[in-house]
Amino acid sequence: MLVLSRKQDESLVIGDNIIVTILAIDRDQVRLGIDAPRDIPIVRFELFEAVREQSIIAEQLTSASGVGMKGLRDFLMGQAIPDEDK
Repeated sequence: MLVLSRKQDESLVIGDNIIVTILAIDRDQVRLGIDAPRDIPIVRFELFEAVREQSIIAEQLTSASGVGMKGLRDFLMGQAIPDEDK
């Protein structure tokens, strides 16, 4: 991880076409401005993690299809029984 110190109104460049500017610093919060091409997705890390977790759950539910509502409920509760143990 690269660690940089920047002051308000200073910027940094990522690659050739992403510019991150420090817009404001207020106590424990920093406001960033990000100038990047529209085809580059920019999301908060918490949202990125939530989407990734939901994708994993959806994939697991898809692979667990056919186990019925009880199996789905058990799966969601973390008590799913693998097909081999049935």
